[in-house]
Amino acid sequence: MNKKSILLVVEGQVAEPRILGSATHGILSLIGSDYNIHPFANSIYELYEAYRNGEYDNLVSFLRAEKGLKLSSNVLSRDAFSAIYLVFDYEPHHQKYSDEVIKDLLNVFDNETDQGKLYINYPMVEAYYDLHAPLPDYAFFERCVSLEGFSGKDYKRSINLSTCFNKSCITSKELAFIIWHHYVKAKKITSCKREIDYQLLLDYQLAQKASHNSIYSLSTLPLLAVDYNPDETFRVVEKLLKDSQYKLNT
Repeated sequence: MNKKSILLVVEGQVAEPRILGSATHGILSLIGSDYNIHPFANSIYELYEAYRNGEYDNLVSFLRAEKGLKLSSNVLSRDAFSAIYLVFDYEPHHQKYSDEVIKDLLNVFDNETDQGKLYINYPMVEAYYDLHAPLPDYAFFERCVSLEGFSGKDYKRSINLSTCFNKSCITSKELAFIIWHHYVKAKKITSCKREIDYQLLLDYQLAQKASHNSIYSLSTLPLLAVDYNPDETFRVVEKLLKDSQYKLNT
């Protein structure tokens, strides 16, 4: 295991790895570093409960002991990775969900060089594809998801019917559009100028839930590339879209 590699702990075994892609396609093409994708195969609330109730002093030790994360025998857990990112769904319908728990999760996992940095998809990772033709989809900036009788299966079905993308084959230009839409929407929600405050974003989502029983459709997974490698991500997105309206650093 390369000590300088990045660990990406993701919720699912299919959707997140497909979105992340490889070093030449997908979000990982903009990170430009060695990486290890480790599906947790369960919700963030299950991870929270098991990790907080365990006897481990860091996330890598927990994953190594409980979830089969493979490290070389001579590599200590605390030294294994240069950065740790967690990608999980908000899942307000989960039986273990609470506002307090999701707040605590962002407090615990708030630093990629310590316990790890958490990226929450609202309400689920499928929000990544919640863009409609023709692009740009300006309605996306106000698009919300009702939590009244929310069903993960129904939400996935609705995204499959409405998305303008072929999920199995996202082009470079489509990836640029995805990053632009989600980053600009996160900035509009939080009024952040460049670096997104994820605690503030959650606060706005909880306020939207409390007042309208809905949340803004938003995937923060595209923002991982913006946070990790902002200059290159901005350069690539603006080059592919070739229009002043798609400037990200404003």
